[in-house]
Amino acid sequence: MIKIIKNLHISYKDFIPALSGLIGKIALVSSFALVWAQELSITNPNFVLENVRIEILIGSIITLIASLLYPNAAPAGTLAPLVVLIPVMSAFGVHPLILGITVGVLGILAVRSGLFKNLVDLSGFTCKTSITLTFGISGIWMSVQKLYTFFNQEKHIFWIMVTFLTIIYVILVCSKKNGLVIPLVSVAAFLIPKLAGTGYVITPVSLNLNLNPFYWWNDMWGIGFGLNGITILKTIPFAAFVILLWAIDTLSIQTIREGSYRKEEKKEQLDIVQSFSIVAIRNIIGSFLGGAQTGSLWRSFLIPLYTVKRPMRNCAVLLGVLGIIASLTMIPIQIMSYTPLVWSVLLFGIFMPFAVVALTNTKNAGESRTKLFILTFSIIGIAISPIITWIASVLYEKIERQRLSIKSKKE
Repeated sequence: MIKIIKNLHISYKDFIPALSGLIGKIALVSSFALVWAQELSITNPNFVLENVRIEILIGSIITLIASLLYPNAAPAGTLAPLVVLIPVMSAFGVHPLILGITVGVLGILAVRSGLFKNLVDLSGFTCKTSITLTFGISGIWMSVQKLYTFFNQEKHIFWIMVTFLTIIYVILVCSKKNGLVIPLVSVAAFLIPKLAGTGYVITPVSLNLNLNPFYWWNDMWGIGFGLNGITILKTIPFAAFVILLWAIDTLSIQTIREGSYRKEEKKEQLDIVQSFSIVAIRNIIGSFLGGAQTGSLWRSFLIPLYTVKRPMRNCAVLLGVLGIIASLTMIPIQIMSYTPLVWSVLLFGIFMPFAVVALTNTKNAGESRTKLFILTFSIIGIAISPIITWIASVLYEKIERQRLSIKSKKE
């Protein structure tokens, strides 16, 4: 371990994915905590901030340890697409603690049995592109809605901010500075409302850290541990759905990775088995201690990592250290949990890159029929469910392979 630490060569470029990952993580966990709080009528004013704090601390400690032990394992982040399903899960009677533990257990079984890798390997170019476009467009729509609702009677601030952030995004992308998108968007999304008179007032908060599960599930959540057969049975289908979403999430990350490197460049390796084993364990620990999020790969870290093309271990170690500091001091978490900042980061730092890469891949697809099916599958996913997109595109690719095989035999 000491030898590994000595061999780390931290560059200033490593701060780009580390800082972006921290900001994105706070934004994503905030969105999970906010939606769960709304659905369960949690009125404690400190619920979101304290929940984000424990999630950042747990995730950062695990990231720091895992990155030193497993250099090709991606940090365990947050499953962004699941946030839109929280109202459905809450209405159905899903308990967040049972969900987290069940996801962890099923995840370990799926990863270790090879089932998860088979799910990922089933998907080809059409599937990856369709899923990535579905996530991108759905996320953009959700983020814009949340921002529009937040500004309520002051819609002019919404239009000014979104226009300005769009200009920043376009300039950075055109100048190939994608790794700076999340930091610069965060600064602008915090300052613009403040200059317009609707800024966020930072109030002093307690620095006492409570990791007692009884405190969290009985006092903060107010719903207990949910240890009954009916709740568990209601949760299992959604937990299984999360495992499938992991596979879909992996495909979208792989699409970003492949689009960031030229063919002759050496790509940063990503060990799927190690990564999702860590994600599964992180889900169990985080949910047991009161966390609101459901884990997956840390995409707000990986997207800029593939842009700056630095070693994953170096950046992940730095990410873990920054996360621990943020959780202990609280000030960065208070600032980054500001609603316009949360949804602006998700809009331009997470979902927009997905949409751009997917549209670029669609444009570069060889046949017109492939382009048509990608767009069709994506529209279905946006309107109904990403799962249908995945199933339809996998079936299409299988039929297409059979068609080409028969055609080649005839020739």
